[in-house]
Amino acid sequence: MSKFIGIEALTHVADRLQPNIVMGPAYYNADDLKKFGIKVITGVQFKDTAMVFSRKGATSRRKVVGQPIDSNLGTLTERVLVARIVWNHFTHNEDEFQEVPVQIQGSAAFHYPLTETIVTEIGKEFNDDVYPNIFHGDEESTKPELAFFNGYHALLAQDIAAGNVSKEKGNLIEMAVLDAPASEGDSAAWDAFVAWYDQWHPGLKRQKVRVIMPLAYGHYIADAYEQKHRSHSTVILNDDGTFKVRDYPNLTFVASDDFGKGTRVIATVEGNLEFGVNSEADGSFVSVRQGTDADHKSITFQIQGIYGCRILKINAANFVTNGGVIEDTYYSGDYQKDSFTAVSADETMGAVSVSPAAVDGEYAVGTTLTLTAEPKTGYKFVKWTGATNATTATANVVKKAGPEAATAIFAAV
Repeated sequence: MSKFIGIEALTHVADRLQPNIVMGPAYYNADDLKKFGIKVITGVQFKDTAMVFSRKGATSRRKVVGQPIDSNLGTLTERVLVARIVWNHFTHNEDEFQEVPVQIQGSAAFHYPLTETIVTEIGKEFNDDVYPNIFHGDEESTKPELAFFNGYHALLAQDIAAGNVSKEKGNLIEMAVLDAPASEGDSAAWDAFVAWYDQWHPGLKRQKVRVIMPLAYGHYIADAYEQKHRSHSTVILNDDGTFKVRDYPNLTFVASDDFGKGTRVIATVEGNLEFGVNSEADGSFVSVRQGTDADHKSITFQIQGIYGCRILKINAANFVTNGGVIEDTYYSGDYQKDSFTAVSADETMGAVSVSPAAVDGEYAVGTTLTLTAEPKTGYKFVKWTGATNATTATANVVKKAGPEAATAIFAAV
């Protein structure tokens, strides 16, 4: 029978996975950042970045532990990259880390595949708190889950308030509100975009530009473009979900709910949006602690990372916005939505389902949910982690208040 691998082995696993986990979105959402044209600054490059400030604070949203602390660094200029410490505790139990070590082929060393999967999932849970702040973070937000650091929308608001983005400077150009084509041949949304583009600074037009917008706006523009060019031209869809049009080859359109919902559009040269991760600082780590006075078998992980955003160049030759409104799509409305999400740690190994189905994305508190994990050929179900630690493929969970999630862990037979 398998037994607890021991705190020394568990710490070794956490140490080995730490470099990826503390990278946060730069690791877990690397494809998303690339899609938006966001330049990631890490390690030595982060240290060498001009005008970087670090500020301590922000606990990630799931479990509030301790009191966030802010240090006042005085007035910061618009182009400063302000990085903040984000941290959280995740409590588990020794029983979750029971397995027989597997020897690495051609080596005397061993590894713990189940434990590695669970620790990676804990890192994902931490990252799920951090990622929304890249666009929607605001240190002054009344939503604690979006107050870790200033994201691009908050930075833009500061630049508008300071007069750095304005009609006079040519980097705030109004655009008509876009709507879906109302009928055959209706190209109004595309025509409105072209009218906006025509007013851009010539220097911006000459560069490779990402045009970033809400998902709905992307649909409106793409549909209207095809209405305009029905006989000879279609939208070019890229593998990453972005699209291009033949008339403007330097433009890549990025339409995403991650950006938010509303009417805001920004156009910026690639790499002008920066996301900094101070991955080599002592303040970035994954630590493990065994036992508490209340539960000697508890295992507590503390994950801490240092993150910040910057719009490097705000002048009209590198950046423009229409000044539209935006709202986050993560936590708009009631943050304590009674949702439940079940996922597979690796969809190539197995699938999961939840019954009954949610009503408008929520379950009544007290509802008994049945989770089912179905391994694919060549794999076996190991256990659930998150809302339940059950080791049976079919497990029942009584819904509690607030958002909850469970992950199914599979392994090779």
